[in-house]
Amino acid sequence: MYNNYNPRARKLQGETLKKIRRNMKIAAITAEFNPLHNGHLRLIEKARSLSPDIFLVILNGDVTQRGELPLFDKYTRAKHAVKAGADVVIELPQIFGAACAERFADAAVKLLSHIPAEERILLFGSEEGEITPLENAAKILSEEPIELSVELRELMDMGFSYPQARAEAFAAYTKQRGIPVADLTKPNNILAIEYLRSIRKRKGVTPYTLKRSGDYHDENIDQEEPSASAIRASLGEDREKEALAALPPYVREDAENAIVTDDLSPILLYKLGELTPSELTNVADVGEGIENRILRLAKENCDLDSLVKAVSTKRYTESRVRRILIGALLGIDKSTFEKAIDEPPYYKVLAVKKEKTEVLSHLSKAGTLLTGEQEARESGIPTARIDYKAHELYRIAKRQATEDGMLIL
Repeated sequence: MYNNYNPRARKLQGETLKKIRRNMKIAAITAEFNPLHNGHLRLIEKARSLSPDIFLVILNGDVTQRGELPLFDKYTRAKHAVKAGADVVIELPQIFGAACAERFADAAVKLLSHIPAEERILLFGSEEGEITPLENAAKILSEEPIELSVELRELMDMGFSYPQARAEAFAAYTKQRGIPVADLTKPNNILAIEYLRSIRKRKGVTPYTLKRSGDYHDENIDQEEPSASAIRASLGEDREKEALAALPPYVREDAENAIVTDDLSPILLYKLGELTPSELTNVADVGEGIENRILRLAKENCDLDSLVKAVSTKRYTESRVRRILIGALLGIDKSTFEKAIDEPPYYKVLAVKKEKTEVLSHLSKAGTLLTGEQEARESGIPTARIDYKAHELYRIAKRQATEDGMLIL
């Protein structure tokens, strides 16, 4: 259901907006919910147990952090989040939703830190499960000691990829000094550390981590702590029944009819055929001549997956290459990306509980409030326009009709 919400209006669907005091408590989680599964419910239940005035979900948009199209569009996933217990779901700006872990995490913390509240709690899963080793890691990486930087460069010169070199150098540095830290080879730990690094910088947010016991890359489907990637891979295959059992009923219903393929490859390859090397150089995160390699190999490969594999190197991982290609498709240039890091936030609301619509008035105090795709397109905010473009890309590539404005559930 779309609602053209005006933050200055005194009533919304007959309900008078209430004044919300600044001494409120907000509990928030950042998620992709691709798809929302039983393991996510543990984190949601923990957030609800803190008895917040607002339980906020900051949801990634229509392109994932790995540069892929999710199983469901952002409005469907926002609906799932509200049914799971969220009061309001806002969109993580897509420009950072398809960026490295550092920028992804910082964008989420930025949104939360600007909302007026006495207490803001950010909850996230981690393989570590304890906050101190994660905070120790965040402190060291933020300070960037010279010894660590030297070791990192030496390992990369030896042929290690950046993630491998970083983890190896970090492990050696902390072991020599007897500092208990989280394992940097674990994906949830990496993101957790980036949340903590951003919290150190932006202030005003209290971190809380919950141990994640499942393996992100596990091909087996644990019903209590499943891997989202294993669930996606099993849909439409022999193990579909097992995958569906790991989903809450309201997600399972949508998953049974989900479109698991997309037409992103021809769209992307056509776009690359139009670009010159200088134009591709201007795309965020492109450097070191990778633009020439991309354009050359785009003529030799007929689908996105094979192109990504062909382009990737030790320095440019497959996820990074995918993000660059999505950036080229959405027109995410270096200047727009860098300016967006410290620009005032905007709040794109995807879904809200009908009993909590007063939250919209509160969010409007923190930044520009947007409640629909057309509104984002015409807002004059470059990053909001990219959100709109990503949503259109999803609709076209999936050949699927989607919602185009805030859901009131």
